[in-house]
Amino acid sequence: MKRLSLALMAACAASALALPVLGAELTESWRLEGLQTPESVIYDTANDRIIIGNMVAMGAEAGENGYLTLVSPDGEMVEEQWVTGLQDPRGMAIVGDRLFVADNMGFHIISLADGSLIETVTMEGAAFPNDVTADADGNVYISDMFGQTIWRYAEGEASIWFGPDEAMTFPNGLLAHDGQIIIGSMGADMGENFTFGSPGGLYGVDMDASGITPLEGATGIGAVDGVAVIGDTIIFNDNPAGTIYGWQDGETVELANVGAGGADISAYDSTVLVPQLQQGALIALSFTE
Repeated sequence: MKRLSLALMAACAASALALPVLGAELTESWRLEGLQTPESVIYDTANDRIIIGNMVAMGAEAGENGYLTLVSPDGEMVEEQWVTGLQDPRGMAIVGDRLFVADNMGFHIISLADGSLIETVTMEGAAFPNDVTADADGNVYISDMFGQTIWRYAEGEASIWFGPDEAMTFPNGLLAHDGQIIIGSMGADMGENFTFGSPGGLYGVDMDASGITPLEGATGIGAVDGVAVIGDTIIFNDNPAGTIYGWQDGETVELANVGAGGADISAYDSTVLVPQLQQGALIALSFTE
């Protein structure tokens, strides 16, 4: 894999970050500790706050101890137990005033206004609902990592949208971007404790679900947990290694390392949010020149 010294700069016209430039760095700007097995995070733009999913203990047998936490953009605790009674809250996506949260049985739909549960949707036959993303039309996609499929929730119904496919192994991170669903694969030949004999990477599936294509320069890298975007740069991570990468135009660059256990990342403006499972922390990383 080619290593370059790239990061991001502010774009001019749209006031949004766009292209990596030489000489920039991704560095830690703040850290919030004391979380309980945080697996996912998302920035709630409309309410200017960060939502964290705490699994507490993995597996349905652990009970309904999972919860969501609210944090300010500068890392201050707002409400630790905002939504409670979940099992293993994993990936999240926002559509309008609703938050979609993956869990053992499928996913929950939660009101962003007050944290109330609107609906729980069971994905019949799914083995391990994991990450969530939403397209511009409000359709919601959920990765079933052990089922080797991607589900879609549209018009009130959840069904398999793509897979199984031999080119897609243990899909985890998802990102709707530029007319595709970008999938982060954990790898192949899974062993104990989420170890993989062959490293995964990034793949793209067109919206008609006609096939899957590896992203040039972004395969065979590691066990990809989360996928996000800042401008034209795809940000993704290798969970066991803790490495954060950036990909654009066939080039993958190493941006930072947060230690083993970096889970389902998210990004907004010039900030990358990393829930650190093993450290029980949320780490905010920022691009600086």
